[in-house]
Amino acid sequence: MVAPADQRTVRRHNLGLVLGNIAKGGRRSRARVSTETGLNPSTVSSLVGDLIEWGLIVEVGVEQDGSIGRPGRSLELNPDGGAALGVEIADDGVGVLALDLVGTVRYRAFISQDNREKVPAEVVAQAADLTAEALKAFRNAKIAKVCTIAVPGLVARGDVLLQAPNIGWNNVPVLSIWRERLPDVPLRIDNEARLASYAEMTMGIARNIGSFAYVSGGIGIGSGLVLDRKIYRGSHGFAGELGHTIIDRSVPPRSWGAQGSLQTLAGELALLELAGLPTDGRLARSDPDWTGREVARRASAGDARALAALDTVGAALGVGISNLYNLLDMEAVVLGGYFTHVAEWLKGPIERELNARVNAEHWAELSLRFSGMGREAAVRGAAAWSLDAILERAGQEGAEA
Repeated sequence: MVAPADQRTVRRHNLGLVLGNIAKGGRRSRARVSTETGLNPSTVSSLVGDLIEWGLIVEVGVEQDGSIGRPGRSLELNPDGGAALGVEIADDGVGVLALDLVGTVRYRAFISQDNREKVPAEVVAQAADLTAEALKAFRNAKIAKVCTIAVPGLVARGDVLLQAPNIGWNNVPVLSIWRERLPDVPLRIDNEARLASYAEMTMGIARNIGSFAYVSGGIGIGSGLVLDRKIYRGSHGFAGELGHTIIDRSVPPRSWGAQGSLQTLAGELALLELAGLPTDGRLARSDPDWTGREVARRASAGDARALAALDTVGAALGVGISNLYNLLDMEAVVLGGYFTHVAEWLKGPIERELNARVNAEHWAELSLRFSGMGREAAVRGAAAWSLDAILERAGQEGAEA
């Protein structure tokens, strides 16, 4: 038998209902919250009082709802009620983005560096120090705060980076290092492409799409899967490694990818080599978007080698994406990372392969979209994830009070 919900469980649920209603719907009266949540007015007033006391919502203006009696004051989220922090440790640098409780950017920074040449613990400590700097943008040091770190690899149990092959990291105890620097800031860790897909789902080009894949081009090729508006992680949390799927076994392994993998054929270093450009990363370190911009510049000028490189990379991507469509029957694929800079040249060869290889091509629309977030997709997703965690945690902690 299922035990009945106790008072704390009911209160936690109701706090979440009220806070979620205000967070998603914007400014509204207590009466409207009551109507839309189904909670009686006295319960709403009690819960609203608690949320105001905790600094999560504020009363503003006057709500004219046409009813008899004195107008009530409207409610909305308190911008200064929380700090949602997103951090990205990428192949080519460290970035941070801080949002307030209504999603306004309070702080952003990115430091370009080759993390393949760095000691992992020093980079995590650097990220923590950058986060501490971001927190100075908030006036109240006691507000609710959560940080989410996007990392370029496999994460175990939410605290250890098992492997980040593109920067040569293994078994990095991210959470332990973090706690030594910022013990008072709760930390969540996830794969960078997965968090980028969350950004696209919540605030990007896939806001109205139920099932899609986000595929990001960098030194590696990462991907995040969203099925029925939920991030798909797989049985062990490792789902979405599209870059390591095998496309052509005749292609030998390279320093940036295994034999015949999509990453070997369509990663950033593959594009540079095919286009006759240096692959040592010196130029990319000074400008993380250099690869995409430079190849696009050459293609626009009619450079034959750049055009051929983009056609080859696009065809490889098309094969990989075809496999995704055939396996998961998604509504769309969103391409990010360096792919966005060369979208006009990749679209044709990708669609050529989709038309030839996807079984459902004649009966279902195959939507290919390019992200508008640039290199910020992962850190935006991390910050959005933190914002959701603050709102969810507020209801849970309030129920224990």
